[in-house]
Amino acid sequence: MNDQYVDRLIQSYLDRALTEQEQAEFAAIMSQSESARVRFWDLAEVHGLAPQAVATLGLDLADDTDDRVTLAAVEHGDPSIWQQASSFTRRRQSGFALAGGVLLGVLISAFAWPARGMPQLPTYSSLTAESFESNASPAVTGLPTIAEQWSGDYSEVVAAQQGVLPAEGERMLQILRADYEGKPDPAGSYCGDLYRLIDVRSLRKNLTSDATTAHAAAKFNMASQPEDEHLRYTLRILALTADQISGDSHYEATQLDESALATARQNLPLDNDPATWQIAQTELRLPAQTDFVLIHVGITYGYRADDVHRITFPGQFVDDIQISLSSYPR
Repeated sequence: MNDQYVDRLIQSYLDRALTEQEQAEFAAIMSQSESARVRFWDLAEVHGLAPQAVATLGLDLADDTDDRVTLAAVEHGDPSIWQQASSFTRRRQSGFALAGGVLLGVLISAFAWPARGMPQLPTYSSLTAESFESNASPAVTGLPTIAEQWSGDYSEVVAAQQGVLPAEGERMLQILRADYEGKPDPAGSYCGDLYRLIDVRSLRKNLTSDATTAHAAAKFNMASQPEDEHLRYTLRILALTADQISGDSHYEATQLDESALATARQNLPLDNDPATWQIAQTELRLPAQTDFVLIHVGITYGYRADDVHRITFPGQFVDDIQISLSSYPR
């Protein structure tokens, strides 16, 4: 049986479009062919279903036994069990939908697969979920030196304003300025930054196997601005050692990219529509030497040579920041 035909069956299954005859054929192929099972999980990840299937049905894909796993618990007519409100939708982390939820209307039907031969999927753990509902504004002391604390430039937790509604709940963070308390030379600053330092040293065992990935997502918005003013948002992950944040000169915003063990970022223009929140997402495979992960959320004036640069921000907002780790079984 050719690969194109198997792909068509899998796609039809994921789209809930199999006939009864095709359903029986699909079940037989999945139970008999390891390569078809691997292909199923590849395509299921594209649809964002593979990790949900594992988590909801309680499959242990690392269990190397001859037992057969029966996926017969769910009826096609009841998609509610698949509603998830997790974090971070990308191909390699497709088991996470940004908080707010995605209705997964595709279900695993009743057929048996051998547990042996099923590809292993990563497990996810949430590190931070910040929607600013506590009404506590971040510290305004620049780069943090203490883990698990938001810090950066001047910002304030606010309610809906200037035509912008919070992405989640009743609060959001407004970036106010491109400087922080006691900044040595704030003149000319035009990047409003927010950071969080996360200690991952307890994960050293996973990191040494190069099997841990940090995932970050955030939502950005701004009030309507003059058409000739352009702004960008930034979401960045940096892998750092303990030495790099011990107070020496390397722990400076302008040097982080050069000194970090590894970095990943998304940096894109903000649209000029207060009704839409733009979703930023990025991920970084953590080097074995990583002690801390630094999350950087920022809004920047200008991306053209003649753009306006200001130290103040009249209406730029961040909400629903989600940070997680994923690890593959050893």
